[in-house]
Parts: sequence; structure tokens; C-alpha cells
Amino acid sequence: MQVVTNALRVVECVITHQPVGVSEIARQLDLPKSSVQRSLEVLQRNGWLKRDRTNPRQWIQTPRIWTLAHAGPGLEIRELTWEVQDWLNEMTDESIHVTHQEGDNIVVVDRVESTKSIRVFDPIGTTVPMHLSGSGRALLASWEPAALQAYIERQLSSLPAEQRPEPEQLLAEVEEIRARGFSVNRGSWRSEISGVGIALPLAGPGNPAEYGLAIAIPSHRFEEDKVDHYGELVEEGRKRILAAAGLQV
Repeated sequence: MQVVTNALRVVECVITHQPVGVSEIARQLDLPKSSVQRSLEVLQRNGWLKRDRTNPRQWIQTPRIWTLAHAGPGLEIRELTWEVQDWLNEMTDESIHVTHQEGDNIVVVDRVESTKSIRVFDPIGTTVPMHLSGSGRALLASWEPAALQAYIERQLSSLPAEQRPEPEQLLAEVEEIRARGFSVNRGSWRSEISGVGIALPLAGPGNPAEYGLAIAIPSHRFEEDKVDHYGELVEEGRKRILAAAGLQV
């Protein structure tokens, strides 16, 4: 029983202090380092914990915990999405963004940069009105009609003229996103930046999505033949993320 108790305490410590190393866990729990190391190895083999990719001497939790309690605290979105971000970056060598809805805006909360000399660079914390962002419009496509209409009315009354949505155009694009599965951005926010985006419905089917995933591309490189290909890539990325979260697509 003590072995099980130690393992549970190690999991709790990692969730609370991640990323965290063996010495710190041992200090926090007043356990021998050897006991902590054995617990970590068992928990890693069973998919509960893993080594931090940026520092293999430190430990973090895995998406398996999200599977059991994806609406609860403790798991940062990057731990659920970083493998897919890396994969999309490898497939395209373009910048990959994860975004989160905050009010009527989306905010870049994680990213992987392209290695190309000309690339999209949006720092974490970049904020854009939802209808001017590819991933933002993908999130809007998950909203109920009344909520979407209220959003449009708020933007028409609060934004400068050049940023206000055209209601009929936005509603038509939302319907297109729902039918196609992903959004296409052709310089909506800045003329030199385009891409594709998709909603990540991590709150479960039937609930508005709060997170989005996007491939951000300099407009001069976004040829027409890339649209469907990149759309298929973000759709596959969404499937992988939802599977890691224990959710159905």
C-alpha cells in the first residue's frame, strides 16, 4: 500500500509543481530520491507522467489526466498540443499557433516558429478580434446563432470602421467553415499574413470551442493548391489532440 501511496503523492506533486525534478519532488514529499525515481518510472510506463521535452531531467503530467478530467485544472494546453504543433511544423515548415478565446478576441497562447527567413511571427499574447483571425472564425462557427449575432452587434458598435465585420459576409463564411471543417484566412488581420485554422472543441461536442489551431503563412506563399492540403493537416491535428484528450472527433 505504501508504494501506491507514494505514487499518488508523486503524481500530485508533479501536477502542482511541474515541470519538476526528482530532487525537488523528494524534498517536497520527504521521500528518498530512489523511491521517487521508481515511482516516476512506473508512472511513465503507464502513461501518467513523462519527461519534459525541453529538460528531460524534469517531469510533467501527460494528456491521460486530461482524459479523466479535461475540464479541471492542472493541464496546460501546450502539453496537450505541442506534439501536434511540432508535427504540423515539420510537415509545412510554417508557423503553428494555438489560440484561446478571451472575450471577443483570440489570443496566441503557444506557437512553433517556421525556420524560413520570411515567416509569420506573432508573439505569445498577440490579440486579434475573432472575426479577423482564421482560428477565431473557426471558433465562431461553433457558436449558437444568437451568440454569433450578439458578437456581430458588439463589434459593429465598438470597433473602428476598418475592423468591423460585414454581417452577411461573416455569416456566410461561418456556414462555409461548418461545411468544410476549417477556416481559410487571406489577410483578414494583416494583408501579409494568411493561413488555415480549426476549432479544438475540448469542452466536448455541442459546446462552443475555446481553443483554436492554425497554420500561419506569409500571404505570398499561400498558393491555392495549399488550401486543401493544409486544411487536411489541421483536421488531422485536431483528431490527434482530441484523441489525446479522450474525446470523440
